[in-house]
Amino acid sequence: MIIGLGKILPGVSGSILAIRLNVYEDIIISLSKLFNNFKTNIIFLTKLGLGILLSIIIGSKLISHLLNNYYNITVYIFALLLLTGIPVIIKEVKNYVLVIITLIIYILIMYLPNINISTNYYLIGFIEAFTTIIPGISGTALLMSFGIYDEYLDIFSNIYMFEFNKLIPFVLGLSIGGIIIIRFIDYCLKRYRDKTYSVILGLLIGSIFIMIIKK
Repeated sequence: MIIGLGKILPGVSGSILAIRLNVYEDIIISLSKLFNNFKTNIIFLTKLGLGILLSIIIGSKLISHLLNNYYNITVYIFALLLLTGIPVIIKEVKNYVLVIITLIIYILIMYLPNINISTNYYLIGFIEAFTTIIPGISGTALLMSFGIYDEYLDIFSNIYMFEFNKLIPFVLGLSIGGIIIIRFIDYCLKRYRDKTYSVILGLLIGSIFIMIIKK
């Protein structure tokens, strides 16, 4: 549920919270090697998925209320939670030049002008998969940049209405994106573990910076 809240709070990455809670690599391994230990993996992923989904459904309205009424304190609490994750990640980091390069690129991207595109639920699903799996990238911030964050919240806050014209393309985009990106991250962690965590650290520091500066 904590990871789910991270998914919908602007500036926070759910996957960074997963790293902080020491479940990120377990998630990647369970998804990429699903059939190697099918029963155990399914039980683990189902519990995790239900917690995230429940948190998003309930939290979408709660977060909107907190951001509208207690924006600063809400942002600072999550920024503090992210800060506590730095010592966990820094143990894996060796290439600090890559950390700095990643940080600079991420901040530059986040300060690009907003991109207005037509609502595309396949795209929203793909972005959701991308930002869920890649640590440090705030899905909320990216969706806001594309001008489709309100549509994203609408999917979950009104999920009980079963709007299949939104849900089906969203799930398809999420599934296809998830399969592609999970295999990519699994490959990176196996072949380039230290470099991968260097990029993650740069994204994490950038996320905290963006949260505080843009508040």
